[in-house]
Amino acid sequence: MSQSTIRAWMTGAPPTIGPKESVQRAQTLLHTTKTAELLIIDNGQLVGMLNKRDIWQHCPTSTLMMDEQRVNELLAQFRVGAVMTLHPPVIAPEAELAEAATLFATSGRGGIPVIADGAPIGFLSEANFRQAAGLLLKADGQKGTKSDS
Repeated sequence: MSQSTIRAWMTGAPPTIGPKESVQRAQTLLHTTKTAELLIIDNGQLVGMLNKRDIWQHCPTSTLMMDEQRVNELLAQFRVGAVMTLHPPVIAPEAELAEAATLFATSGRGGIPVIADGAPIGFLSEANFRQAAGLLLKADGQKGTKSDS
């Protein structure tokens, strides 16, 4: 397996939630699992992604003045499908890291779902991508140095 493919750097897929679940449940899941993104799955297929930024972009600004209990009551009324990011960037496990670089640059997401046959099999986090890019660049630099001597 090539170190420049997504499969070498992906982790297991982050937690999932359905589009009909409450935003309050999604926020709790984000907090308890300490993950940056949730995958939204409907009938086994990825239909969206959700992070804290997605939630707060769609919530009324008046929630900033509410106590936590009232915020949770309000979030319980909203559904994940109403605030999730539709058509998130996805990548195949055999794709090259260069393709992921383009997706990260254009999406603004904290990670990219790795998809095979329409279903998520893993996740490439921004941190894993940076680590991979750094190691590959370092190895490439060392090859250039050796051939120059």
